[in-house]
Formats: sequence, C-alpha cells, structure tokens
Amino acid sequence: MNKEIELLSHIHENADMGQDSLEHILELSTDVEFSKAVRRQLDEYRNAYQISGTMLEQRGCTEEKDAPASGKMMANVMTKIKNKMDSSTSKLAEMVLQGSTMGVTQLTREIHDYDGKDREVLDFAKEQLRREERNVETMKYFL
Repeated sequence: MNKEIELLSHIHENADMGQDSLEHILELSTDVEFSKAVRRQLDEYRNAYQISGTMLEQRGCTEEKDAPASGKMMANVMTKIKNKMDSSTSKLAEMVLQGSTMGVTQLTREIHDYDGKDREVLDFAKEQLRREERNVETMKYFL
C-alpha cells in the first residue's frame, strides 16, 4: 500500500468512526449549544469521509477502509454505559474530547511519518488535523 493510500485510509476510517460516535452522542444530549457543536463536528466528519473516499478512488484504491463494525459497536456500548453513570453535558463533552484527542494523536503521527510526494494528500491531512484540534478546543468549553 503506498503512503498516500495509507494516510487517506486512516483519515477515512477515523471520519467513519467519528460520524458513528457523534450520532450516538447526539441521541444522549439535551444541551442545545452542545448539540449544535457536535452537529458541526459531525458535518466535518461527513465531509472528510466523502473527500477521503473520493481521493482514495482517484488514487486507484477500490476498497474504502471503514472503521470496523466491532469497534463502532464497542464505542456505542461504552458511551451508553458512561452516560448511565453520568448523563451530564460535561461527561458527553469529555467523551467527544477523548475521541478527538486520539484522532489528533494518530493523525499527527501519520503526518510525521508520511514521506510520500502527493502534496494534495498531505495538505488534506493537515487541514483535517487543524479541524480535530479546533474540535478539542470547542469541547473544552463544555467540560
């Protein structure tokens, strides 16, 4: 697998997992402002998922790599369990913050390891990293 497909696949998988997780968080939220922030982040993941899918296709990757169903299911179960223990907006924000922080960490590592030549892929990855970092800052407000 070439470096471009590897990096794009990571972004694609992360966006898929983010979409799934945020949809479950939205179901649990009763805070209007928090829900608005989560919907904005959800829209960003949907957009990143579409763009990364298109970019993968353009580079000859016929199989998009979605997040594993087992991982999505486990994240959903853990979200519900944590919400039963503490249903506050602060706890929901903490869960979103933890997911985004993992995304920042993984994507930063991927960008540092990337030694490919495709500037469009690298620019897209850096843009996605900035969005994730912004999402972390947004969620801190709700803690």
